[in-house]
Amino acid sequence: MKSSTKAIISIVIIWLVFLAVTSIDIIRHSLHSYIPLTIIASLLSCLILYCYLFKNQPTLSVENESLKNEIKQDTIPQELNSSSQTNTISFNQILTKSISHAKRHHKVFAVLDIHLNSHGNLKNDELLNKISARFKKQLRTEDLLIKNNENDFLVLLDNIGKPKFASSVAEKILSACELPILLGSEEISLAANIGISIYPNDGDTADTLLKNAHAAFESSKYTGKFIYKFYSDDVDTEAREYIKLKQSLSNAIKNNELVILYQPKFHIKRGNIIGVEALLRWNHPQLGMLSPSKFIPLAEETGLINQIGEWILREACKANKHWQDENYEHICVGVNLSPKQFYDPMFTSYLTKVLSDTGMNPNFLELEITEKTVMDDLDAATDILQKIKSTGVQLSIDHFGTGYTSISHLKRFPINTVKIDSSFIKGIPHIPNDVAITNAFISLVHHLGLEVVAEGVETEDQMQYLTSQNCDIIQGFFLSKPLNEEEIILEFKKIMDKVL
Repeated sequence: MKSSTKAIISIVIIWLVFLAVTSIDIIRHSLHSYIPLTIIASLLSCLILYCYLFKNQPTLSVENESLKNEIKQDTIPQELNSSSQTNTISFNQILTKSISHAKRHHKVFAVLDIHLNSHGNLKNDELLNKISARFKKQLRTEDLLIKNNENDFLVLLDNIGKPKFASSVAEKILSACELPILLGSEEISLAANIGISIYPNDGDTADTLLKNAHAAFESSKYTGKFIYKFYSDDVDTEAREYIKLKQSLSNAIKNNELVILYQPKFHIKRGNIIGVEALLRWNHPQLGMLSPSKFIPLAEETGLINQIGEWILREACKANKHWQDENYEHICVGVNLSPKQFYDPMFTSYLTKVLSDTGMNPNFLELEITEKTVMDDLDAATDILQKIKSTGVQLSIDHFGTGYTSISHLKRFPINTVKIDSSFIKGIPHIPNDVAITNAFISLVHHLGLEVVAEGVETEDQMQYLTSQNCDIIQGFFLSKPLNEEEIILEFKKIMDKVL
């Protein structure tokens, strides 16, 4: 029984005894005897409580401190909060704790089995320390590195998000092994191979993950030196594609591999093109034309998204200004902003500079921001939208309906148009829920005095239904696929021929 429970029971018993004695005392004698008994019982209770508190105070402090640490540390076990080489704790035990934590929090982590080959003596402590120091530079503070045996290191990469991200660390460790190590006057050359297993894909026990990481290492040996391999062939293929794209994406701009296509937006009532959306493609020299879904997430992960976004903005403005100078239809060009661009404190300054450099009338530029982006921080987003709007550009909320924007939030934003997400358009006019939601969106946006754009229109039925519901603008493959600059100019010429 806990000491706190014992103390409480003791106090209760004393008071019960006191009440019994008091009752007898009142009956036999007078009320005067009640006061001494009360004092005695109270003093005795206080004494027990005093002893309990002072005796157990350190225990309480330790328990509370442990609880606070556990709450504060709600990430990984404390033993994992270091990338230092350690042999004091079993890697297997730490791995088991990490599995338990990852299971509770739905995390992904990787185990790397690093095997070294050297012409020198790997038992040399100085050499091992230098190797360990090199490896630790490639790791984060939350990762763990240990020496497993004479030529084997183990690494635990905590919370990596996606399995393929472990390949970046493996590449760095292999690169660190390529440079020889100076040991006194001797130059030690290293070679390495790495096997990688992923939790939960490749196992849910420490033994299984270690066994599979080792099996991946054994497989890598047949390919050559300085090779890493994942236990899963699918993950291995994905990771290698990721690394290739990562290495070549940084050169895509200077090598003129990025391409902008323009998809027309049609005004239903006017029956003409009133704008285009600039859509990015990557003409990769080996992989061919890649859609944004293949490389935009990579650009965001590597920090290249701002550079690429700035390039698109400048090129789209230059193109639209050129069309206007050639006396083609004056239309609005839409450019998508990534969350990183949107929340970049320097973006408004850059936008102003682009407009000035290109001579573009800001009224013919529309910036599209996703609903999720503005919902991440409503107050900050509202301020940013106001600043961007002050430059004179048009603003649009993209993928509307996929987030949780309320009417009160929507009316605060200084926007011009709202684009209904294509996932709802896909179901009209045959799926009742999509029909009801689309109708409600169109009515809501119109009541706020804004125009509605339906994106992803692919059939005549969809177009006719949207027309019947007074949707303002439509965009999609039914009317036009995304066009290159030459093709969009041909569309402008068709419009001019009709006018003439």
